[in-house]
Amino acid sequence: MVSKYFSPKEVARAIGASESSLKRWVDKELINASRTTGGHRRLELAAVLQYLRKSGRSLQHPQSIDLPEECGALTTLTTHDAQQPFMNALIAGSEKAARRVIIDLFVSGASVAEICDVVITPAFQSVGDLWQCGQVKIYEERRVCELCQSVVHELRRIIGTGPKHGPLAMGGTLDGDSNTLPTSLTEVVLCHSGWRATSLGHMFPVETAHSAIVEKRPALFWVSVTTVCDADRLAAEVNTLFDAATSVGTALVVGGQALTADIRQKMRYTQFSDNMSHMELFANSIRPGTSQLDVELPDQD
Repeated sequence: MVSKYFSPKEVARAIGASESSLKRWVDKELINASRTTGGHRRLELAAVLQYLRKSGRSLQHPQSIDLPEECGALTTLTTHDAQQPFMNALIAGSEKAARRVIIDLFVSGASVAEICDVVITPAFQSVGDLWQCGQVKIYEERRVCELCQSVVHELRRIIGTGPKHGPLAMGGTLDGDSNTLPTSLTEVVLCHSGWRATSLGHMFPVETAHSAIVEKRPALFWVSVTTVCDADRLAAEVNTLFDAATSVGTALVVGGQALTADIRQKMRYTQFSDNMSHMELFANSIRPGTSQLDVELPDQD
């Protein structure tokens, strides 16, 4: 993902400050910035939003840094308050309104995992339920799918490129499972937690996942499951991946709404996570330099 950088003048206008103050904050390392070969300061969007999260300041002119009008003004927005506006934006097909809700939440200090668990995932599932009941037309449901992916892309953009030297995480969905949203959310949550996370996408053969584990040796490999066509085959594939993961010291994490207790009993894995917050907790617990005594892990059932 290519990052776009902004000048101190653009950022200062966006947050309602003077350019001289903005430069002073950069020099005091209150806001992360880089410099061009000519010595000019340049700021990445993620650094600006992180500063807003820490300082409690709001955005005054978000268009100056390529954000939707009026976003970032609600610095006390909660995930609970955001549920209905986000749902309304999805059903109305308003990408701008959906992006604005997510940016407001991020600037307000909500964790990325909480945004995923409390706002994005429930709204996506609710629209699916409405479609099955005939209250939402199929084109509206498909549009919601595209909007959710767009929102995830926006989250990825506002958290930044992530660490260059963090532990490696990889994952996706296996052959037969076409839902891309959960694995995209996992990638974003792990990136924000300091991992070099890469989603391999959806519907990849188990042989591909096996090769990725053995050749890349990630510290964590995740498998998202939202559709189960053949439970025995799925269990056999996950067990194959677990053996490969164990051989190279990789933690295998499985999760997804389709993984019932009966199916999980047939599988071997390191950790089961039923939401993004659980995934984040486990990932933090196995990061190098993190004591497991400092992290309360979710129950394994």
